Parts: sequence; structure tokens; C-alpha cells
Amino acid sequence: MLKYPEKFLEIRTDCINLPPFSALCAGYDSNHWRAKPFADHLFNWLPFAALSQENQLAFGGSNFVEMLQLAAAHIYNTKKTASRGEIGELIFHLACILHFGTSPVLCKLVLKTSSNDTVKGFDGVHILPKGDDFEIWLGESKFYSNPLRGIQDAVKSVKEHLLPAFLDMEKAMILGHVAEGVPNKEAVKKAFKPQTSKDELLKRAVFPILIAYNSDTVASHKVLSAKYTAELKAEAEKLRDYFADKAAGLTARFVLMFVPMNNKKAVIESFDKKLEAFL
Repeated sequence: MLKYPEKFLEIRTDCINLPPFSALCAGYDSNHWRAKPFADHLFNWLPFAALSQENQLAFGGSNFVEMLQLAAAHIYNTKKTASRGEIGELIFHLACILHFGTSPVLCKLVLKTSSNDTVKGFDGVHILPKGDDFEIWLGESKFYSNPLRGIQDAVKSVKEHLLPAFLDMEKAMILGHVAEGVPNKEAVKKAFKPQTSKDELLKRAVFPILIAYNSDTVASHKVLSAKYTAELKAEAEKLRDYFADKAAGLTARFVLMFVPMNNKKAVIESFDKKLEAFL
């Protein structure tokens, strides 16, 4: 049984109106937004997102350096691109597990065979148990400075991934990565088999969309307060409305996760410093 790192982000505000959203924030310490602790948290999650289930279970005191080197190789080398989409995938992975109670089937970081590979398809595949049944979460993550651009690209990705030919390829790829510990394993595998209609898969599908972005609200505060929460909620509601407008016409079920940041660049720099020792 895997023991995941404890929560760091906190849901500061949420709303159940469709599409529902949650806003998760790192908070402040000594009047500064917690960029470095956030990066530390992401690094702690690296083995759980970038290693196969087999390697996660083998991770221990005798091989932790080797395993971290393997996980780091699935992310990127130093002197990388500025977008850092892999950090978005890390945030998506931990947010689904810690804050929404999902069980991971696949994080696409595992499929990267060399640094700076771009792996197409959904960024993460998770299962959310619902009594004796389950939902299949097919996720998109965007780690952008501009949240509107992130939303635009996320909607574009979903539309592309719902094309029949693409969905057939994605089903075949996911089927080969359903690990032993996945809840409802046989039923999950059946959903991705070529004999199963894509319509059956989509009946179970939920599309979580994570947007991590530079937030005016976070940047304008130094401590948590009722005023901060109210302003963050208003900011998130505007983003939810913008998403709903861009996704008009899509009949899919969405769950929105907003991760407002004060400084995306500071998170990247702190994360890189920790990662460099294992590259």
C-alpha cells in the first residue's frame, strides 16, 4: 500500500454550480507566498507521478537516489523550456488523489522515455469509486502564466482528444497500463478494450481540468483573510464562466481545478534547484 505525502495545498474556495470548481492555494508565510514550500511538495510527489507502480512499490531507503534519478529523467534536464508543462501534470496528479479521492491509473510522465519528450493524450487517467461503480477521470493540466490562455488550450486539447480516431488510440495505450492495484481493475480494463464502445467509456468519463496560473488576487495579498477568500472566489468564478463559454457545445462532464500562484517562475526555479541534484 502506497503512502502518499500529506496535503500541502488547501481548497480556499469552491462552487458546485456546473461546471464545479475548486481553488487550491499554497498560502503565505511571513508575508510571502509559499513558492519554495510548494516546489518542495511537488518534488516529494515526483516518484508517485513519474514512476511506474512497480517502481513506486520498490522505492525505499536502499535505492531512493536511484529511483529519484529515474523519476527526474522522466521530467526534463536542466536548461529546459519555459512552459514546464510537467509541473502542471504533477500538480494535477496530486490534486486528484489528495483532494478528490481518486486512484491513479496512469500519469503520462511515466511514458516519457527521455528528457523533454512530449507525450500526447490526456495528462492523467484516474478512477473515482462511486459505491459499486466508478467514474473514469481523463484529465488535462495547464501550467501557464495567463489563465485565459490555459483555459483556451485545455478546451482545444479536450476537443482533439474526443475525436474518434484519437480516442481509439488512447484507449489502446491506456489498456496496457492498468496496473494490479487499480480498483475495479477488470471493469476498468473492459472500458478501454477495443470491443467496448467509446460511448460506454464516455458515459463514465469525467474531464478534470487543472489550470495553475499567476493570480492577481494571490499577488495582491500577504496573508490569508476573509477578503482574500472573497476575492479569490470572484476570480475563480470569472474563470469558470470563461471556461463554460469556451467549452459551449461540449456535452462532457467537467471538474475545474484552479491553482492560483503569485509567481510561476519562482516555483520553477525552486523546483529546478532540487531536481538538478538527481540529473
